[in-house]
Amino acid sequence: MYKPDFHFPPLLRKMKRGGPAVTLPKDAGFIIAYTGLGRESRVIELGAGTGFMTVQLANIAKEVVSYEKRQEFMTLAKENAKRVGLTNITFKLKDVLEGIEEQDGSWDMVFCDIADAEKAVQLMHKALRKDGYMAAHCLHSEQAKALHLAAKEVFSDVFTMEAISREYEVRDFGFRPAHFGLMHTAYLVFARK
Repeated sequence: MYKPDFHFPPLLRKMKRGGPAVTLPKDAGFIIAYTGLGRESRVIELGAGTGFMTVQLANIAKEVVSYEKRQEFMTLAKENAKRVGLTNITFKLKDVLEGIEEQDGSWDMVFCDIADAEKAVQLMHKALRKDGYMAAHCLHSEQAKALHLAAKEVFSDVFTMEAISREYEVRDFGFRPAHFGLMHTAYLVFARK
């Protein structure tokens, strides 16, 4: 069976996979671009998983606070952050649906990758500064729809999209899309405060 090459950059190739799905560079690129994440940005992550998105965020942002409720995922995320040498991440072992500490309205972005993201809309809103962004990685359409509708209650500029990537075969004669590829991976929900 054909297995796609995700074309991970060297930073992500150092990391260990396992457990939850990872946020691929194609989706991370959309998230970073549409939220305007930069070197002075402060980010809260809800759901560290393996730490793939944590590392992609921390590689750019000034500070990342990452929450994870499962100890085995937290351990893997911490190991991955250490493996790539990033020190601007604070990990917290806690179920975010029970609340987060960062509710002061000063954060630039909240990235959410949890199953019941719509239940975290109010706490994400409270954490963000004016014009700060919520971005979420949703695996299923029902999850994205629920989050989108909940976000519309308190946020402005709410939109949902996906990043579809198509690789090409390049030969001496014949330039065409590859027969197989990685198309849909997640729905991306965005909202601005």
